[in-house]
Amino acid sequence: MNEALFSHVNRLQVVGGTLEYGVTGKPHGPALLLLHGIRNTKLLFAPILPALAERNRVIAVDIRGHGNSVSQGSFSFEQIVTDLIQLLEKEQLEQVTIVAASFSAVPAQMLAIRQPKRVASLVLLDGGYYSLGEVPGFNREKVVERLATTRFSSVEEAERQFAERYGTRVMPEGWMQDELLKKEDGYGYRLSREAFSAYFQEYSVHSQPDLFQQLTCPLLLLLADDSLLSKEEEQFHRQAVANYQRIVKQAKVKMIPEAQHLLMVTHPQETVNEIHDFLSK
Repeated sequence: MNEALFSHVNRLQVVGGTLEYGVTGKPHGPALLLLHGIRNTKLLFAPILPALAERNRVIAVDIRGHGNSVSQGSFSFEQIVTDLIQLLEKEQLEQVTIVAASFSAVPAQMLAIRQPKRVASLVLLDGGYYSLGEVPGFNREKVVERLATTRFSSVEEAERQFAERYGTRVMPEGWMQDELLKKEDGYGYRLSREAFSAYFQEYSVHSQPDLFQQLTCPLLLLLADDSLLSKEEEQFHRQAVANYQRIVKQAKVKMIPEAQHLLMVTHPQETVNEIHDFLSK
């Protein structure tokens, strides 16, 4: 699976273990660093990897706690940033564009502030522009409990449910293997309860204005279609986008009609087109 998508898979020693990441595309092309959403792995980008690899050197990481990366220790956005700086050093990346999905859009912005000369631009895929704790109806304890206790009868069943939920069959067979662990009562998510709790806590309280006003690089905020949400959530997200644009004046905001939260899965072609369009300007 990894072999089919990546020309090689590398490992890097970080605090608490190893970080795994796949590399593909043009060895001397512009570098793209792909960061997946919570409980996913680098394989979340399978639908858009080949198209991005045509023009770029693409590096997709299993963020700590996920996939084949370190499963214990400190689960914090700060630690993710430290891991990624080590990765940039190892791969000798002087300039990189970060494409970050969902929760990883927060550490991506933190990294851009920490390493302004290195992060050429940011592409945030439906995340990072709001604080999760303010989302109507979000209850961290309940969400952590639900995810930590979710069970599937098999990897195939998990993939079938995912395909059903997102109305698409674009994901390669077996892609959820690195996302799940066999437990006594079926297959559950590999990400530990402790990690779910820590990451959701960080996403709930991250200080937006403090973070956002320090961003200087070009930025594309690519959004799912908020008209698919409840009226209350739609209103919340529109307000959050407006606030973000007010602070991050250079942010270019685009919405993909009918796209769901994992827009690289529901609308891969449109997602790639928007990324290419943004990077070519």
